[in-house]
Amino acid sequence: MIDWLSNVWNIVLVVLGIGGVIFLHECGHFFAARWCKVRVEVFSLGFGPRVFGFRRGSTNYQLALLPLGGYVKMAGEEPLDGRAPADDELPSKSVGQRFFIYSGGVIANVLTGLIVFPILFAIGVPFDEPVTGLAEPGGPAWQAGIEPGLRVKSVNGTPVVSGGQIRTEVALGPKDRTVLVLADAEGRERTVELVPKFDPAQGLNTLGLFGAEDRQGSLEVLPDSAAHAAGLRSGDQLLDVAGTPAQLTWQQRLECARLAGRPLEVRVRRGEATLDVRVEPRATDKPSKFLGLGRLHDHVAAVRDNELTARLGIAPGDRLLRVAGQPLAQPYDFACALHGAGAEVEFQFERQGERRTVRLEGLAPADRERLAESLALTADPESPRVLVVPGTAAERAGLRSFDRIKNVDQAEVRVFSDYKAVLDEKKAGEAFQVTVERAEADGSTRVLVLEVAKGDATELAYGLAVAPARYVYSVTGLMPALREGARASWGFLRDIWVMLKRIAQSQVDSDKAVGGIISISVTSHSVAKAGIVPLLFFLCILSMNLAFMNILPIPVLDGGHLLFLLIEKIKGSPVSERVMGYSQMVGIVLILSLMVYVTFNDIRNQWFS
Repeated sequence: MIDWLSNVWNIVLVVLGIGGVIFLHECGHFFAARWCKVRVEVFSLGFGPRVFGFRRGSTNYQLALLPLGGYVKMAGEEPLDGRAPADDELPSKSVGQRFFIYSGGVIANVLTGLIVFPILFAIGVPFDEPVTGLAEPGGPAWQAGIEPGLRVKSVNGTPVVSGGQIRTEVALGPKDRTVLVLADAEGRERTVELVPKFDPAQGLNTLGLFGAEDRQGSLEVLPDSAAHAAGLRSGDQLLDVAGTPAQLTWQQRLECARLAGRPLEVRVRRGEATLDVRVEPRATDKPSKFLGLGRLHDHVAAVRDNELTARLGIAPGDRLLRVAGQPLAQPYDFACALHGAGAEVEFQFERQGERRTVRLEGLAPADRERLAESLALTADPESPRVLVVPGTAAERAGLRSFDRIKNVDQAEVRVFSDYKAVLDEKKAGEAFQVTVERAEADGSTRVLVLEVAKGDATELAYGLAVAPARYVYSVTGLMPALREGARASWGFLRDIWVMLKRIAQSQVDSDKAVGGIISISVTSHSVAKAGIVPLLFFLCILSMNLAFMNILPIPVLDGGHLLFLLIEKIKGSPVSERVMGYSQMVGIVLILSLMVYVTFNDIRNQWFS
């Protein structure tokens, strides 16, 4: 009941917050018009039919049906049919006055940021800490040897105060160069230069650097999830995850349990109490995109050059088969195998079809740990050998991890993508035969023909994760707060401009980066759950976005009116009604097309990604 009331209250805050941003924008136009003595006929929040409202003086104040913006209708905006404008009508005002009126909304949104940002920074804004977490194996940060726990002071010369700001500065910075200033726990600084890479999943440039997790192992538990039903709550501190290696991070240990497909057994601290909790994974409503077959995590993507890897003799492109007798399948098998090994470790790997065995002797624990960090293992993009996820249709059909798929029905499978292409053509419930080659313990191989049915499999979820490392960023004093607020306001306006340029240059995927009212509402609701200060901070960002988008020289928007006023000032007369009419039609088509596009993006990214 409490969770339901909290959710309703958050929705109310989101509606009031987004409505407030639009209201302030329209207030800017309204008060600018009244300042210039222009009669305002309608002040509307939303478009379309009026839901309710009231009339005061000459103005009709209303709430309209479609909550996609708002408008201020001023006297004289529509054609005057050849008559002279009255003194309180818009056309009677000078170019400068009309310019002020049409820019009033943008001014109001910018002023909102310049006023509210400093207040929030003086109170303190909770952010993800700008501290490095794990690096993606083989990614730019991994190649540069950036270890977890370093504070990022600046990115490309811009000081950063949050983990999100790091990602933004990298994505919108130079595509061939990123400069980080890092500081260790003692405050010693060093500068690292990297080359970012384009991540198709996110649609922008990244460093392959994850944020730091909470140092105490605090959990985030989703309401109505399996973890919540088992008794776990957000804020519980992890003490142990049964059956997982202690040398991994908390999130890696949770991931190990998830990949194993087994119930999750954890020990947590809540206040002074210690609790042992067993979480049975729960099937989600989201259909699985595969039958339970994945790629083996044994492909050597990159190697750090040191004396240990030189002794091993392994190279990028090789396939690491066994370490200390243990086969490698899951992402963390390599590190776990090394951690459990002794001073002498045998490595088996494959290079261009040739199998090799190398034995390293005299390895101290620190050597094994360093070696685990020196090989970047990823999912093999080509091998038809598969990983079978426990509890899935593939396992029930008899497939096992390390099987090599030879055929799906009559189609030959040479690489993993061949299997995916054939499977995508199959319909739900359709049975098909998979021919696999399986290596036996005695070194022999046998061929099996198994029947698999492509059913409506669902993903299993626990509903918990380790919280990111967070802190409260604040400044002391009026002038520092004003400077920080101005810097944030300018920074967000700059980011929007750079983002649009990168989309035009195909350096940012607009399908991933552009969203509309659905994305805004979902993000607002998520932020509202974190508290009123994060919500106000997000709404200030939204206000700056609204200011920038309205200043674009698109007919119908404020920027289009400002452009026509500049033309009028230069040529000495207004743009003809014919040109104005055609441009307004083009503007409406552009705006409607953009609305359809961002709504399509929202639906796809929110429900089908």
